[in-house]
Amino acid sequence: MENNSTLKHRIMTVDLENDLRSERSVSIDVALPKLLNFFDDHKIKTTFFTVTKLWKNYESELKEISKKHELASHSHTHTVLNQWNAEFEIKTSMQKMKEYGVKCSGFRAPRFVPAADYFSYLKKHGYTYDSSLATYFPGRYKHLDLPQKPFLNKGIVEFPIPTLLHPSINAGLSYLKLMHPASKLFNPRYLFYMHPWELLERKQLQKINKERPAVIPSLIPALLKRNSGKKAWEILEDYLFKEEGKWIGCRDWLERQKERQRKRQEKEAKVNGQLHF
Repeated sequence: MENNSTLKHRIMTVDLENDLRSERSVSIDVALPKLLNFFDDHKIKTTFFTVTKLWKNYESELKEISKKHELASHSHTHTVLNQWNAEFEIKTSMQKMKEYGVKCSGFRAPRFVPAADYFSYLKKHGYTYDSSLATYFPGRYKHLDLPQKPFLNKGIVEFPIPTLLHPSINAGLSYLKLMHPASKLFNPRYLFYMHPWELLERKQLQKINKERPAVIPSLIPALLKRNSGKKAWEILEDYLFKEEGKWIGCRDWLERQKERQRKRQEKEAKVNGQLHF
């Protein structure tokens, strides 16, 4: 369990990518501006895990976000990582961030699925933290002993995805929408993640999905459209402000931890110095 001092500062993250089952990014044009205003109004600082191919069409939008929030990587193409593409996605996304003048420290794997040698690639290409490990999703990942708070993993700080209901209900907006109104019982965890497309109106999502019908029929898109639009905003706001605290990004959280450690060391040094007299 996290201590009370940690709980006062929770971590807000947004995955910035194409819309659900689409090659388009309607949500960046429609929902993202409203979300940024919402963050401003409530003094929320955020880490935007960004698919870096979006720089091609959204350079001005991403640079505006970087003035107030942290940009981290969500791969270059949002392709699920495997042994053949993992280093390309990790390396290329870092290169793109540097190309556009952004200091990038973190990475989040698409669908929370890291690949073989994943952490060695992160270290090799200059990342200092990751937020890709989640507890359990049938056929996708299984980390049943995963801690529910940040920890050091192979030289990389890991921000694991906490669960709302162990082991497979992650602390994300899609799950809050899916399980509403039962999700009103959940209290905020140390970290939260969401996507701008989760805030689109249902008819907007339906229109987008018709442009790219699924090869294999699935109930998942239909389920993720539950409680869309205005209702999604209500669910989001209710969860974020259910308990007192401040929402910050991953980089800000790490800086606070370093500052806390520095003060602790200074205090210990002062005490030790007094003992020598």
